[in-house]
Amino acid sequence: MWAEVHEVLGPNGANQNGKRRKSGKEWGKHYKMTAIGRCVRFRVAETTHRSAARQAMLSTLKQYFGYASFRPSQKEVIDQILDKRDCLAVMATGSGKSLCYQVPPLLLEKTAIVISPLISLMQDQVMSLKQRGVRAEFLGSAQTDGSVHTKAQSGHFHLLFMTPEKACSTPLSFWLELLEAGICLFAVDEAHCISEWGHDFRVEYKQLHKLRDVLLDVPFVGLTATATENVRIDIINSLKMNNPYVAVGSFDRKNLFYGVKHFNRSLQFVDELVQEISKYARKAGSTIIYCTTIKDVEQIHKSLQEAGIKTGIYHGQMSSNAREESHRSFIKDELLVMVATIAFGMGIDKPNIRQVIHYGCPKSIESYYQESGRCGRDGIPSVCWLYYTRADFAKADFYCGGLRTENQRRAVMESLLAAQHYCSLTTCRRKFLLSYFGEKSSAEKCGNCDNCMVSKRERDMSKESFLLMSCIQSCQGYWGLNMPVDVLRGSRAKKILNAHFDKLPFHGLGKDYSSNWWKSLAYQLISHGYLMETFRDTYKFVRVSPKGEKYIRSARPDHQPALILPLTDEMVEDEEQQCTTGEVGELNSMATLECEQLSEAEAQIFHMLLDERTKLAKSIGTAPYAVCGDQTIKKIALARPSTKARLANIDGVNQHLVVRHGDYLLQTIRQLSQELNLSLDGGANLENANTRKANLVPHHKKKLTPAKFDAWKLWHENGLPIQKIANFPGRSAPIKEGTVVEYLLEAAQGGLQIEWTRLCDEVELSRERLSEIEGAITKVGSREKLKPIKDELPEDISYVHIKICLAMQDCGLSPEVTIPSHLDTSKADEFVESESGMVSTDTSCSDKAHEAVISVKNMATHCCSDHNETASLMVRIAQDQEVHPIHDANVLSTRKRQKVGIPEESSTALEATESSILDWLKNYDEGVFMRDILEHFNGSKEELVIDLLGSLESDFIIFKKNDLYMLL
Repeated sequence: MWAEVHEVLGPNGANQNGKRRKSGKEWGKHYKMTAIGRCVRFRVAETTHRSAARQAMLSTLKQYFGYASFRPSQKEVIDQILDKRDCLAVMATGSGKSLCYQVPPLLLEKTAIVISPLISLMQDQVMSLKQRGVRAEFLGSAQTDGSVHTKAQSGHFHLLFMTPEKACSTPLSFWLELLEAGICLFAVDEAHCISEWGHDFRVEYKQLHKLRDVLLDVPFVGLTATATENVRIDIINSLKMNNPYVAVGSFDRKNLFYGVKHFNRSLQFVDELVQEISKYARKAGSTIIYCTTIKDVEQIHKSLQEAGIKTGIYHGQMSSNAREESHRSFIKDELLVMVATIAFGMGIDKPNIRQVIHYGCPKSIESYYQESGRCGRDGIPSVCWLYYTRADFAKADFYCGGLRTENQRRAVMESLLAAQHYCSLTTCRRKFLLSYFGEKSSAEKCGNCDNCMVSKRERDMSKESFLLMSCIQSCQGYWGLNMPVDVLRGSRAKKILNAHFDKLPFHGLGKDYSSNWWKSLAYQLISHGYLMETFRDTYKFVRVSPKGEKYIRSARPDHQPALILPLTDEMVEDEEQQCTTGEVGELNSMATLECEQLSEAEAQIFHMLLDERTKLAKSIGTAPYAVCGDQTIKKIALARPSTKARLANIDGVNQHLVVRHGDYLLQTIRQLSQELNLSLDGGANLENANTRKANLVPHHKKKLTPAKFDAWKLWHENGLPIQKIANFPGRSAPIKEGTVVEYLLEAAQGGLQIEWTRLCDEVELSRERLSEIEGAITKVGSREKLKPIKDELPEDISYVHIKICLAMQDCGLSPEVTIPSHLDTSKADEFVESESGMVSTDTSCSDKAHEAVISVKNMATHCCSDHNETASLMVRIAQDQEVHPIHDANVLSTRKRQKVGIPEESSTALEATESSILDWLKNYDEGVFMRDILEHFNGSKEELVIDLLGSLESDFIIFKKNDLYMLL
């Protein structure tokens, strides 16, 4: 700084104009004020920039990722990052936690540094982001492009991925230059690797905190799908986070089915597993089989290949090139099944995996949740099966080998114990998983795990439980389960004789049951609180709990209080002396039938589009899922858009896909639809899908009262709006509109048809509000009480909105299908569907009102004698409407939105052009309805305005959300 001062002044102290130079004190004050001014201006500019970034969130989300709204917790985390606050996001796999660090750099035009544990995972993420038009790259030993380092240093990329080893070894000069260009965040993905309490602890992650001294003003963001309270605290401390914002989302993966089975490792079981996989591998998406040993990996891989299934293999003894080739082939859908050790756990970023099978129990619940979480990341129903043997739980020495600290060994032992309990459960598996991660669930049954779907046999186990607990008590709690079980079975092993346990009165009293039977009973008693397990170092001990001691005291050898316990599969099989090798379990659980809501033709076009996506991906050298996900393809198959604007409006379709591949996709959709005799812009098919999906859910029909049935009929068949039904002329007193809605919901539960789109429109329940309500329901974890749900929501969301959302869930409906993000009014305005056929909309309002009156009269006439009061009320209404014809557009049709009226003559007729529309839309941040646009530009024909809007939409200059047009 002082060198710069000397350069400005002359050598004799005068400046270039010959004026007196300032004193040192004056110069100090001058520079101080200048620095303060610059700092203030910089902060003001930065604040303005962040404010503009917040306003651009939704348009950026749609432009790059194709979504119209954020999922729970995403927006909150992004807001905190924009405020430069450290964050820890604990969100389930598939919940979209990566968006938390992907959106800020796009908003701020700065670089986000992302630390990732595996190069293969980084490569997958970079590939996927490039297909969305995001500038992304990775630094590491596998990087072959020499220019990446220079570009990265200058801030060229939105996202820059690197391993923790690379981040810590990168020279200081790189970070300083990149800081000058701009770093908006430093994200640590799979952050549980930092913690000694975590299941994938890596020493290199512990060094990342050193970068805090370099990246002083950069927010640090930790992200993980699996973190208990201990792990969360460890992550925060290890990264030296300052007052971090902690977002813990729900761990409930509702689309996953969880099943567990005990099995015997044998060739016969492998053969049956292969047969089961071969039934569904070709039509049910990708499968991963995790094995605990390389021997198992090779055996299953060989059997699958012999069965003609395209199968890959992945384990630590393969060369890096062989592993990479296997990984790439699986990512690109060239392989249907991947058989792997847990080394493949975090290195997969593939959303369309339909089955995850564990051949052997993992070492921890965290590992299991992480690996099973690779299943169904796109939200489509998928299946997770775990097969275990008792030998899986005797590997403590193996898992603890090489661990340095007592904390690490204790963490491994606790984790293995929890995994063992999970396998032995007879209650809801989902509830156990949620509870393990600190999430409460009030529901006793989830309805989507093996224990909830199949009732367990129960029996009075008082005698056997008394024997086992008394024997454990006699062994003084200094042993694991093997010793008391061997005593009960009458073993005369040396350890029993040396301890004189052969003299115990219980010796040999349990020889009728196998060791595994007694161990299964023991774990039932542990889960019910009668026994408890402890451990020292790597040794487990079992002892009787206070609850168990109380039970023993209340019992006598000849009589024990009843103790009803469920029988596990092992216990049933042992008693019936059945072999378990053929008990593989259904991989095609009803949850996996992703096309069950589609008609035959729609299912055909869905699979054809998947094939076309694969061809497209192959031609551009990327993975099919990177082009777009299965869920998006399914929505395209249902909507079958005819224009780029309509394609762009589908949730999951981003700007890059429309611009690069839109023409190809539209041509393909047109051709396939023609072959299958399906119409384009298939709005009707969306409704059919709703009906089919609703029919999958059994209705518990109950007889409606006359008032409720009449309310439904007036709304559904006569098209009266909710407000008019609530204020019937002739009714003794008006009823609340919310009461009418409840009548309609009861009608839906009774099996009567409800047009959900129309109902949501009338109560102003948008897709975004539905998503907010679903997020609140997930967060609360219970549907029984509405107030806790309401407390989680904004004030403008009412109890009526919540009730409609719950009713839709009960009918198996989702907002993506039920509430379309756009409505094709071009055809809806031409016809109105009625029970008698298609009625032209040119029919006058008075004719429509007359039809409504006739229908009301007929309904009143056919009322039974028990409905006299209601019938007379209906007749009075009908008579009143004959005198005062209905002119409300809402009664014209139950199928169409209100038609845009002809605008009144204006003194100035404005013509629509692309620039005039854009200039006008700038004034409305919240967006403008189509009718308002047509009314404003009344100097142009309606068709011209619609064409201009469609063109702007397809170019991603504007977008439509809830029928509101707004600027991107």
